[in-house]
Amino acid sequence: MKTPFINFLRKNFKIDYDDIMDIYVNVWIDVRDNIRRRKTEDVKSWKSYIFNLGWKQACKFATRTRHIPSIDDEKFDREAFEKEYTAQKEAEKSIYNDPDLKGVLAAELSYIPDPCNKILRFYYFEERSMKDIADAMNYSNSRSANVIRNRCLEKIKERVRNAVRRLGILD
Repeated sequence: MKTPFINFLRKNFKIDYDDIMDIYVNVWIDVRDNIRRRKTEDVKSWKSYIFNLGWKQACKFATRTRHIPSIDDEKFDREAFEKEYTAQKEAEKSIYNDPDLKGVLAAELSYIPDPCNKILRFYYFEERSMKDIADAMNYSNSRSANVIRNRCLEKIKERVRNAVRRLGILD
């Protein structure tokens, strides 16, 4: 189910792979929550249900980030998409070595309040598992910690984007 889901979103949205994976995780969290709330009793096709949730989340993401969905599947050029994605990742790698940008990132990270500060530090710097983080932060399970980590990442991405734009490093 994972590969068709990813391909479905890649065909219809100009969203990078990491964001698609976040959407994938969030869809499964929503599925679990909807099952617990008994909102899935009328579901005839689980695949359609899951893809529909993914579509809705991708539309919200695209609206927030100004990515415009391409509904015409026949015009999707996988090779061009992968080439563009690879070029984007290479450009990101070169940005990571920019000393000005590293300074901005360090400054923005120092202003992150808890729980985001702890979760991001545990996950990225101490390389702890989501289960360990959930235990350390007294969350009910690793999925809860992962949802909070994803929200924290969105916040820090926005803070860093704004800081970098203010400094004129990126457009």
